[in-house]
Amino acid sequence: MKNRIFVILAFVFVWMGCNEREIPVYDTGKFYIEFENETVDSTIFTFIYYPHNEYYDLPVAMKIAGETAKRDLTYKISVDEELSTVEDKHYSLPETTVFSKGVYHDTCYVRLNKTADLSNRAVRLVLRLEATSDMEVGKLDNAVAIIQISNTVARPSWWDSNIEQYYLGAYSQKKFVLFLEVTGADLTDANDSEKRAYALEFKQYLIDHRGEQETIDENGQPMTVPVLGLE
Repeated sequence: MKNRIFVILAFVFVWMGCNEREIPVYDTGKFYIEFENETVDSTIFTFIYYPHNEYYDLPVAMKIAGETAKRDLTYKISVDEELSTVEDKHYSLPETTVFSKGVYHDTCYVRLNKTADLSNRAVRLVLRLEATSDMEVGKLDNAVAIIQISNTVARPSWWDSNIEQYYLGAYSQKKFVLFLEVTGADLTDANDSEKRAYALEFKQYLIDHRGEQETIDENGQPMTVPVLGLE
């Protein structure tokens, strides 16, 4: 994955190099649009966290470099088809993109569609900013956004040794998917109380559905979790 991202970024920066220009000075009366995150901070999105969704409106953070405007400003986002691997069926962009007056930060929503092929592969959507009569493009490092889209399963970083020992037990792909279907929880920023609450909710489900095929783990044994309570 890291090698693929490196290759993508290499193409992006080559594209940037072919469009050399001076970094703008943010003078009063001029407005510059940028993605909030730099290009190197690509977004990885999977529908696994949204098993009941057929689409998801992904928020893309935007910012204005310079002074805030006294009126709404239009800006343009396009798809770099050379660097992207998506098809039209995978996404749709908003018809108009407007940066609200009086603020330094705003949000654009890109619709991602859950298609059958995403269960077998990830696709790449590369967005880039273009100048309009209202706004110029700001720093080149913030002019391109990379979004990886899939419906595949990968062990989340939050399922660490602490989660294994005290809350959800040993990881398996089947257990992870069922945990998401039951709780819908992403424990990335969860505190201990939240982890315990979600683990207990999952434990109750395993108790209520004991012996059913969906609660039999990949090793042929019933799913169990070590969180204390409900005994």
